[in-house]
Amino acid sequence: MRIDDVKIVDPFFSIENGWIEFGESITSYGKSTKASNSSFILMPGFVDTHVHGGAGYDFMDEKIDFRELEKHFFSTGVTSVLATTLTAPVERINNAIDNVRKRMKENPLTPLKGVHLEGPFISKKHVGAQNPDFILKGNILNLKKIVDGNEDIVKIITIALEESDDEVIDYIQSKGMTISIGHSDATFEQFIRFYKAGVKHMTHFCNAMTPLHHREIGLVGAGLKFDDVDLELISDGIHLDEEMISLILKFHPHDRIIAITDAMRAAGLKDGEYDLGGLKVKVKDNSARLKDGSLAGSVLKYNEGLRRLHDLGLNLNEVATVSSFGPSAILKSESPIGRIMPGYDADFVIMDDNFSVLKVFKKGKIVFSREGG
Repeated sequence: MRIDDVKIVDPFFSIENGWIEFGESITSYGKSTKASNSSFILMPGFVDTHVHGGAGYDFMDEKIDFRELEKHFFSTGVTSVLATTLTAPVERINNAIDNVRKRMKENPLTPLKGVHLEGPFISKKHVGAQNPDFILKGNILNLKKIVDGNEDIVKIITIALEESDDEVIDYIQSKGMTISIGHSDATFEQFIRFYKAGVKHMTHFCNAMTPLHHREIGLVGAGLKFDDVDLELISDGIHLDEEMISLILKFHPHDRIIAITDAMRAAGLKDGEYDLGGLKVKVKDNSARLKDGSLAGSVLKYNEGLRRLHDLGLNLNEVATVSSFGPSAILKSESPIGRIMPGYDADFVIMDDNFSVLKVFKKGKIVFSREGG
């Protein structure tokens, strides 16, 4: 297949009036010699490494209409997803992992690429919208109950390392999984110890972690201080004020920023009351909150979050970096994704200059098309 008259945007280059040829993977691309007035943009498909669901479904649900859920992801330009779990009984978490594995086997065009284990190894001091009744201590015995046998599918584990035994770092890393510190009350000094052991990823940066203070800079200060730490960013303007987002974009390397949604089941639906891990959530005015006012994930659409980052100063190449190139490295995908290069999967999104998604391709197949797109 061939697409002409688009602006090709890779994390490292752009081609005005470009063309691209592809099957399941990209075969070639270039610049057309013919004049074009097209304003359509072709970018690598977006990668959401932290998302709990959407379209009325949560990855913790016993029964999920994966076709509807995948349609929701594709409609926002997302072609790769890490299904993110919640703090719950171990059996429910393992059931959720099994459901994801089954879907990955039965649908070759699914965006599912694995699992992000968020909880149950977190701090009660920063529980957020997780259920505190099911928090477990981070020790080898408890980790084995979930990790063993799931090494092929669990890609990230969010954990409060200050609440965990020292040996869990070596154990998780020996499984090839990324450790992300989050829902944590760790001090800066504690983080330094974890950092020296290779922990360089933070879950929904600034949220559910020790804040920045001028006499104890905490985890937020640590994330800003160290350039080689990956920071998950929810750019909905609610989890992070736009001025804070601008500050992060100004001082942190863009190839170490991971754009996420942390979206829950209400994403793509109307305001109302929803469930999140057994907790009641009220969604109103693009904000999802528990009864006590705590944020309970987001209802952010991935492309809309990228539009905000673009409005706050990222150019299109930088947008491609935080939405595809950076997060794709975490997935350890069997075939390469995240760039517009020969040999890479033909996963890409075509959108207008307002970040409205027009068409989405997964392994060269059209998986979403907006009328008129």
